[in-house]
Amino acid sequence: MADAQRDRLVGNITGHLRNGASAAVRERAFQYWKNIDAAVGGRVADAFA
Repeated sequence: MADAQRDRLVGNITGHLRNGASAAVRERAFQYWKNIDAAVGGRVADAFA
């Protein structure tokens, strides 16, 4: 995946999680994405730190 694509993916994920996801759902999503791609998962989690 190119850097621009990865940026859009992170933006989409964080946008959806900010749209009313509970803390428990966000934590599961962070772990899910970290399991798929550690860099993407870390960026998603960092967006909520």
